[in-house]
Amino acid sequence: MKEKERYAEGREKGLEWLLRHRNADGSFGPVEKGVFYYRLPWTLAVTGETEAAMGLVEWIRRNMFTPEGNFDGKYGRGDFESGWYPYPNANLIYGATILRQFDIAYKGMEFLLTLRDPESGGFYDAPGEVGPTGRQDLAVTSMVGLAALANGQRAVAEKIGRLLRRCWKMQPNIRERLLYQYSAEKGIITEYPEDMAKTYAVEAQQPRQYFFVPGLMAAFLARLYMATGKRGYLRLARKYEDWAMGCTERQFEVPQVCKTGWGSAILYQITKEKAYRDWTVRVADYYLETQQADGHWVNVEPYTQVHHDIEVTAEFVVHLDTIIGALAI
Repeated sequence: MKEKERYAEGREKGLEWLLRHRNADGSFGPVEKGVFYYRLPWTLAVTGETEAAMGLVEWIRRNMFTPEGNFDGKYGRGDFESGWYPYPNANLIYGATILRQFDIAYKGMEFLLTLRDPESGGFYDAPGEVGPTGRQDLAVTSMVGLAALANGQRAVAEKIGRLLRRCWKMQPNIRERLLYQYSAEKGIITEYPEDMAKTYAVEAQQPRQYFFVPGLMAAFLARLYMATGKRGYLRLARKYEDWAMGCTERQFEVPQVCKTGWGSAILYQITKEKAYRDWTVRVADYYLETQQADGHWVNVEPYTQVHHDIEVTAEFVVHLDTIIGALAI
């Protein structure tokens, strides 16, 4: 079986598993666990499951969408209450935009912009953590950048791109680690609690890191290049992706390698360079090798409950879809 056919089969198996968790009211899974379903409108839209996608969006509109444009209604936010706050919002907005649900997309962006540092262009990690000391997670900010691009807010996205460029230049030891938390007071944050190290830095040669961080940055920057034609963004996307590809081989021990294949797929589409194709295929093969017999994927401990399975399966289906599209061109 050819590559694209194998990946399409994996995508369909994952999609079928997700659809088995659709509830009668249009929601998915144990909704009391928070907004773990944030990627599903995007996933269902790109895989052609319009009815299921629209049913979920309507359920969100009725139960989880506030008048201010936040996703924090009847069932709360779960794991995203105090950190990575803008991330599920940005994913939901992205999916709503693809589905042409502009009431959610536009109002949702209005709320997200209340979490923006107007000077840096970055987005605060939590609503209460703002001002000069407020942390701005560059991976989360990159996802907001994608939502901004989808909504035509090019100026917002470009300011994020400039922040990522500035933070790359601030890295004190890029060969060993990628620091990805920023504040107005400190710039790139270089000192942090040891037990929180993974949420501040990706250690290039250490296992079980958040390797998805540079992959997400690369994916956003590559899309930003496509939107603007400015080659500086493409060069920067290469830097983040090449850094990810140079990390330890042990990154393939954990699903957090996932977004590096997303970034490389978009870069392969743009550049047609073999190195990006090879990495894309390698990550896609990892997806298939780790897919469970019934079609779903699992995350690492302690994120192994069914709502976590829905979260990671929705993501891998989306990335497989992007990979299939990139390899087809």
